Amino acid sequence: MSCILTEAADDQAADARERIEVLRFSTDDLPADDRYRAWYMRDWPRAQPIYRTKPIEPFDTRWVSAQLGPVTFARVEITAMRWERRLADVRNSDFDPVVISLMKSGEAQGDFDGRPFHETPGTFHFHDLGRASLHVSTASLTYNLVLPRALADQWFGPLGDLHGLVVPTDQAKLVFALAEQVSDLLPTLEAEQAERLGRMFLEALAVALAAVRPKQSPPPSARAMLRRRAEDRIEERLTTGELTVEHLCDALGATRARLLAAFSADGGVRAYILIRRLERSRHALTDLERNEPVGAVAHRLGFSDAAHLSRAFRDRYGMTPRQYRDLLRADREMSPPGGE
Repeated sequence: MSCILTEAADDQAADARERIEVLRFSTDDLPADDRYRAWYMRDWPRAQPIYRTKPIEPFDTRWVSAQLGPVTFARVEITAMRWERRLADVRNSDFDPVVISLMKSGEAQGDFDGRPFHETPGTFHFHDLGRASLHVSTASLTYNLVLPRALADQWFGPLGDLHGLVVPTDQAKLVFALAEQVSDLLPTLEAEQAERLGRMFLEALAVALAAVRPKQSPPPSARAMLRRRAEDRIEERLTTGELTVEHLCDALGATRARLLAAFSADGGVRAYILIRRLERSRHALTDLERNEPVGAVAHRLGFSDAAHLSRAFRDRYGMTPRQYRDLLRADREMSPPGGE
């Protein structure tokens, strides 16, 4: 008898657990002439209309939605429609979430702020309500996730490349499977599960997005930026004598330690400058028509004299500047006319 009473108490406790609140909207019971206006003027998810819409066929719709932590989940059946959000609408609205729309059945295409857009069954796309868009959809069944901008930026930022991005079928399967399960179980799900379910959607979206999003190069480090500035300065002053570590530190506003660290892979700043001067010298020697004297090349590129250039050139290239130039001449004389 006590076991029966315990089981009955457990059943009552389970029944008493708070369920996720499910909101429903349908035009099924409304007169046909009243359906579109009733849907357009309803106060979900905002009191003011979000889009400029125009039905393409007799209007009908059914919506089921729930809040999963900060993520809004909705199952939407709706007839063919034209959807537009202009820049003026964006400026006049404080509602700018990112919407992920999963196309279970139907099709949509249009232009998302200059990006061509085409969504087919089994795919989903990202829609940034902080940007303009225009698209046309057939009668459709979609699952929709509405993410506050701060949450979307935290998980998927930067958001600039997401507006109108369509995730193909293979990469979208996991998100669809979760959406269908949540949709089926929504009336029975407990409120304490909402946060976890919302996070599951975010995790699944992150997996899908990582598979299709172009890889973004990380921003350059402070050391890389200093090196790039130093390289530009070196190129500008390579033919002058005023090119020392001290000069670069003063010009770039950098400490000696930071500058040396930026060129550590090259053996230091002086080693890098020498390599660049030798490469410029080699390029000058290839101009056989000009035939600039080796001493002149040395003077122009910051070497103390022709002997200094010859020693450094031989150390790097295994021959003197004159030997290198003689080799180029011999190669040219041996090449038949036309280069064949």
